[in-house]
This record gives sequence, C-alpha cells and structure tokens, in this order.
Amino acid sequence: MSLSPISNPKAAAELGEKIYRERYKDAFEQEHAGKFVAINVLNEDTYISDTPEAALDTAYAANPAGVFHLIQVGHAGAFRVSYTQSSSVDWLFR
Repeated sequence: MSLSPISNPKAAAELGEKIYRERYKDAFEQEHAGKFVAINVLNEDTYISDTPEAALDTAYAANPAGVFHLIQVGHAGAFRVSYTQSSSVDWLFR
C-alpha cells in the first residue's frame, strides 16, 4: 500500500481550494450552484452531488485511495460552524 504524498489535512484543503479556484470555480458556480463537489487532490478529479455524503460516497467508490476536499459550490465552506461563549451550554460536554 502506498502512502499519500499529502498527509497534512491543512495541505489537502489548501490544494483542494487551489484546484477548485483555478480549474472549476467559474463553470461550477454557473452550472452547479449549491451542490457539493468532492475534489480528489491527487488527480484533480471531481464528483458532484446534491449532498455531501453522496459526493464523498461517489468519490470514494471511484477512487478508494483518493484524498478528497469537499466544497459546497458558491459557498465559503461545505458546512456552517457556529459556537457560543455562554457558560449555560455545558450540556455539550456531558
């Protein structure tokens, strides 16, 4: 089994963003707005679907050894993350 040349998640994300920006962004934002794209950063193949799970499932089925970066077309990120500084939300850690 060969190891991926990309072992750092940050490096994979940066490469995925670069590939998307340089090769796919303009066309995908016109044709696939709101959909999810999994980019194999090892060979630059893309897999598009309506859900993140389906995009990654298709990507892994096509290339089980791939390293994938997930993007939601037309959005800053695939997922929205939020947090709170309220001390009354300790239920998260129980």
